[in-house]
Amino acid sequence: MQTCPSAIDHKYTTEKQSTPQVIVVGGTSGIGLALALHHSAIGWQVRVVGHNDAKITKINVEHPEIITYACDLTDSEQRRRLLADLEQTRFDRVIYSAGSYFNERVHQLNKADSDLMLAINLQAFQEVFAWGSQQLKYQQLTAKHTTKSIMNNAQPKPSLICMASIAGMMDYPYASLYAKSKRAMIATASAYRLALAPYNIQVTCIASGYIDTKALRDLNQGSADHKPFVISIDKALQLIMKAIDEGVELAVFPKRLYYLTYMLNKLPKPLLDRVLRGKLDK
Repeated sequence: MQTCPSAIDHKYTTEKQSTPQVIVVGGTSGIGLALALHHSAIGWQVRVVGHNDAKITKINVEHPEIITYACDLTDSEQRRRLLADLEQTRFDRVIYSAGSYFNERVHQLNKADSDLMLAINLQAFQEVFAWGSQQLKYQQLTAKHTTKSIMNNAQPKPSLICMASIAGMMDYPYASLYAKSKRAMIATASAYRLALAPYNIQVTCIASGYIDTKALRDLNQGSADHKPFVISIDKALQLIMKAIDEGVELAVFPKRLYYLTYMLNKLPKPLLDRVLRGKLDK
């Protein structure tokens, strides 16, 4: 685990440059960990950021090739130190997979829960994306100073990826803080995609439905089978990597849930609000 990695000069060697590198924020569990392990398996140098010491230790033991960082994303000072540390390394891809969910339909949202969701789902995401875009732009602008052997078609396209939610696709007054923050994430990623296009930097946002992760099962008494259109982590990983490889702007899945969301959004807002209140408050 690294909390303050040693500085690495920006004049990287050809060997280091030829190995694609990814940073996965929220990469110690769930779909974030699946993405980290997938990139490691296909030869990427992987760095993951998490806050749970036990999960970080487990990765260090089982996957020593992966570099880990401990950071509480709700702490602005820890975020600042993390990004300063990561600034010392070159990377090709940043994946923001951290997220916080609280069932506002069942439990009352208090100050601590509100601060937690806002910090992780929106504030830390915005800070990481702003930092990542600046770093990738710098790398693109200075790429002409690298050797020809590094500048080849084998290098992946620089990219920023974020894990939103299909909940963010719904536009109605009764939306939860979670849904509103994910909607903001989707809009932010779209703006970055347009702004970074001149730099040849790809931005992809993933708006998935229910993924059968341990976190989802823990929130539902050990089983997520009752969730509509729930998909496995392996299936989600396949769809996410396909979207990244194809440079999709907004990947929404599963399709059946996307079509349902699309139809619901066509309803007049007062009617949609009434329908979802009746459904969600049961």
